[in-house]
Amino acid sequence: MRCPYCGSDKLVWRDGQIVCSSCGSVIDRVYDGISFFEPPAPKSGTKYKVAKEEFPTWTNVVYYNGAVVREDSLPALKLIESSEIFLLVYDMINSSPLFSTKTAKTKLAVGLYLYDKELFKKYRLYLGVSEKRVLKALSGVKRRDREKIRGELKKRMGEFLS
Repeated sequence: MRCPYCGSDKLVWRDGQIVCSSCGSVIDRVYDGISFFEPPAPKSGTKYKVAKEEFPTWTNVVYYNGAVVREDSLPALKLIESSEIFLLVYDMINSSPLFSTKTAKTKLAVGLYLYDKELFKKYRLYLGVSEKRVLKALSGVKRRDREKIRGELKKRMGEFLS
């Protein structure tokens, strides 16, 4: 993790926040093994009404290998650590701006789905990601981009396995 303002990697955890020790910027808030929720941000303009889907959601987070992660992403992170194949698949999807807002487990599931559907089916229950969720994540991706990612995954895996 680097400071988005000065690029330094000298970040410290202080009073529940990640702070850059070079420039003093507060990078993020840290929650260690607790449940929390983020209230919805008020909309600019007229009166703010909270729609049902905007109610805060509870998320369990844990401190894992020096990072704060969602507890439901732990199975994906453990798979990524356990095998070069999962790491290559995850890195390929993680480097794509098309999936920047997705969680680690969704990125890994999308990568497995695009690379090898049978491998995805084998690990989807462990990851806790349904095929429906993967297809929803892919719904905004053009067919041409999907094929490009699939081809790059197959190419990288072929190089790795040979």
